[in-house]
Amino acid sequence: LQQLQLSEPAHGPGPQDTHPAASEEMVMTMAGSAPVFQPFYINVVDEQDYMGFLDTDHADKLLKEYQQRECVDLEQMMSESFAGEDGNEKYEKSEVKSWDHTFHKFMKRISMCPEQILRYSWGGQPLFITAAHLDQGIPACSNCGSSRVFEFQLMPTLVSMLQSDSDLSVEFGTVIVYTCERSCWPTNHQTPLEEFIFVQEDPDQRLFK
Repeated sequence: LQQLQLSEPAHGPGPQDTHPAASEEMVMTMAGSAPVFQPFYINVVDEQDYMGFLDTDHADKLLKEYQQRECVDLEQMMSESFAGEDGNEKYEKSEVKSWDHTFHKFMKRISMCPEQILRYSWGGQPLFITAAHLDQGIPACSNCGSSRVFEFQLMPTLVSMLQSDSDLSVEFGTVIVYTCERSCWPTNHQTPLEEFIFVQEDPDQRLFK
């Protein structure tokens, strides 16, 4: 995710903006040598406002129509793609079943607002795109030793908006960010603190490996 920026610059503050845009000097001073994104304004909405508009029946209908039109069984195709041989086959089929459920839940949730690029819920629960395997747990804050909690996650829609000065390209399903529960910040510290991220790949990428 280094050396990336959003592809279109933010325009000047509008009538509803409450904070001025950070200057380039301010951003560089705060960031130090760490790679940063170019600052942009984004619209913020509460997911609860969309709850009444969720129509999963319509989404299911479109999926069935697609499968009938293309004569494919997506669940079977996924299973055959991931299924291994010998002793690993049973485990991998079980993994596929879990993946299908998690991915289906993910798609239903974001269908309320498909264009979302970021989800924020400090201390809440992330929306995994595939079954998560955090066997070793989330590491403690490297600065104060406190536990880290979920704060926000980057969504797959954001991928198409990123660009690099080099030929670097990035593909991800979701990037989940955990930060210090105490929001600690050393006195006179001007550069961002390192936090923990958990990256899940785009499930579709598995089909092309």
